[in-house]
Amino acid sequence: MTERKMLTGHTPEILRRKLEDFIARLVKRFGDMKGKIEVAMKPEVSFADIGDLARAKQEIAGLVFALKSPDLHKKWGTQPPNGVLLHGPPGTGKTLLAMALAREAEAVFFHVRLTNVVTKWYADSFEVLQEVFTQVKESGRCILFLDEIDELIFDRAVPEDMRHASRRLVNSVAEQLDDIGRSGDLLAVASTNRVDAVDRTLIRAGRLDQLIEVPLPETDGKREILRIHIGKAEATAGRKLFTDVDLDAVLARTVKLNGADLAEIVQKSLEEKVRQEGSGAQPGLVTTEDMQRAIEEYRKTKEIIEKIRYGQYL
Repeated sequence: MTERKMLTGHTPEILRRKLEDFIARLVKRFGDMKGKIEVAMKPEVSFADIGDLARAKQEIAGLVFALKSPDLHKKWGTQPPNGVLLHGPPGTGKTLLAMALAREAEAVFFHVRLTNVVTKWYADSFEVLQEVFTQVKESGRCILFLDEIDELIFDRAVPEDMRHASRRLVNSVAEQLDDIGRSGDLLAVASTNRVDAVDRTLIRAGRLDQLIEVPLPETDGKREILRIHIGKAEATAGRKLFTDVDLDAVLARTVKLNGADLAEIVQKSLEEKVRQEGSGAQPGLVTTEDMQRAIEEYRKTKEIIEKIRYGQYL
């Protein structure tokens, strides 16, 4: 983030300390925040790090102007969006898009993983989120990322007190979204894998009323994603790690895999080389066959994880 003063009048260093104090207060009151609420002054992810998703990236990039150049909307007689809902299957890059938006807009990034917040503190989740909204409003230009916002609605089978807490939570978030919309320097971005499960209260006009689809990648998109992750690994290592891999042969085995899966396959291919060298071997560069084996092993692991997730091993 540049050395300009934030819209609150705080320098970056003062703001950084305030954000650290905020997390410390949450930890003292509610316990460990890891995997629940995180704050970044400047996320590391850029749009160049995200493969495929040309249309979604174009729409998200347009939101930068809503934060950095709001007068452009006024010039053209329109209002900047108050909130955005990213929807699509798991692992398609919704979180990465939100992080890249914050980086490009030079905005503080508040990441609230609602699955973990609501599951961990369903009785206190109202107070937790109130703390977050209060801090967001005091932190200048911000992106508030409400990850898996459908988790605010509890299943109908739960006890009545939990359903009451769920409704209170949804109403509170809706009211806070109205306030964010009036601020001019804040933008709420939410995500969901189940757009049909999002409470309609949250997507009314002035709230999360702009929807952006983040679909599974097709073949060309998958090729771009693999090239990006191979390039990042080689840049980190400072040397060539892969042979001239036949990406078409690799992609032929990636049916139904998402962007996160493809990134993991690149990592698994490299981890196997680490194991080989750690055992005293002298492995060569990663080949097409190495990546194909990594895909098959990854599919087996993913199948087991899915069975555990849906209780088929219980």
